[in-house]
Amino acid sequence: MAGDRPCPTCGQVIPFGQSECPSCSERKGTLWSLERESLVLLTFPALVAFFIVTGFAARAYHSREKHLADEWYARGEANLGAGRPASALDDFRTALIYSRDNPRYQFRLAQALLESGRIEEARVYLQNLWEREPGNGAVNLELGRFSARQGNVDGAQRYFHNAIYGVWESQPDQQRREARLELAEFLLSKGEKAQARAELVALVAELPADAALHVRAGKLFLEAEDFTSALQEFRNALKFNRRKQGALAGAGEAAFRLARYREAKDYLERAMREHPRDPAAASLLKTTHLVLGADPSEPGLTPLERARRVKRAFAQAGARLRKCAAKKGEALDVRKPVTDLQASYARARKLRPRVGERYLLRRPGLGSTVMDFVFNVEEQTAKECGPPAGVDEALMLIGRRRGGPEQ
Repeated sequence: MAGDRPCPTCGQVIPFGQSECPSCSERKGTLWSLERESLVLLTFPALVAFFIVTGFAARAYHSREKHLADEWYARGEANLGAGRPASALDDFRTALIYSRDNPRYQFRLAQALLESGRIEEARVYLQNLWEREPGNGAVNLELGRFSARQGNVDGAQRYFHNAIYGVWESQPDQQRREARLELAEFLLSKGEKAQARAELVALVAELPADAALHVRAGKLFLEAEDFTSALQEFRNALKFNRRKQGALAGAGEAAFRLARYREAKDYLERAMREHPRDPAAASLLKTTHLVLGADPSEPGLTPLERARRVKRAFAQAGARLRKCAAKKGEALDVRKPVTDLQASYARARKLRPRVGERYLLRRPGLGSTVMDFVFNVEEQTAKECGPPAGVDEALMLIGRRRGGPEQ
């Protein structure tokens, strides 16, 4: 065919009007395709190897970072536990370089700042942690302590309650119990006895069978002046440990404050047998014996013994009256009484001729009249000259108990 020419490479005919041999072009395309596929196949393993190496390197880097973070954190824990918060600060900050957003590291850093006296910095860290986890029990506890240090009762109550009802990583019951105990102690330190009693009532409702915890609760109830609850907690402690130190003495004090002196005597005597070097228990026991030995209304007394006790009480009140007047520089033996002490002394002079054993035995009602005078003198002299001691204190306690019988 005119115009056709043979291909110089393969000898095939190149049609007129075409510049390349169709046969050679087809073979060239196939070869290029084969070459490209071979290139891809050869490159893929290299890419896989690259990604594997990169992954190993990244993991090794992060593992090294984690190791360093843990190492510095452990150093910080050791320094903080050893009472070196300043050194712990540097350790925790270094740990955070390798684990910037670790909330546990940030929390311990805040605690180290608190112990170092850097209160405002600690508050910022704690507040940031609280905003991220408002239900975190440990963070709320520290914020509660922070508020307590500032004397902020409302703030302390809010954060302590958040801690009590918050989330804890471990030992939640124990942590919540300790938070409530701390709150009660703080409220008592601020004189908020009613609020402290409310916290203690909630606390004891869930106390485990642990004598030490019941003794601790009993002591706080004593401080809150809830003597009935205090006595119950000390009794609970004795159920779990009959010889638990503090339980017998605490029960004795609670019974004493409730004017249940016979019961107080029993507990205090047992306490002294167990722990004879307890000065507070010894002092209360001494006063208890004085009360029981001076009270004319004690059950089982003969009429003669009642009369003798009234007579002794009257003599004691007279001596107290004279001593108080001397302290204040007041003359008692005056014609016309002006002061309260002088008026009481004038009444004592009128009563004195009738305060004899025989007279009292013939007139049983007179004993009550005389004792009313005695109680009045003890209260009056306590106000004028300060708290009484010894038998005078015992007589004042007897008078105060007269409003309600011993249980």
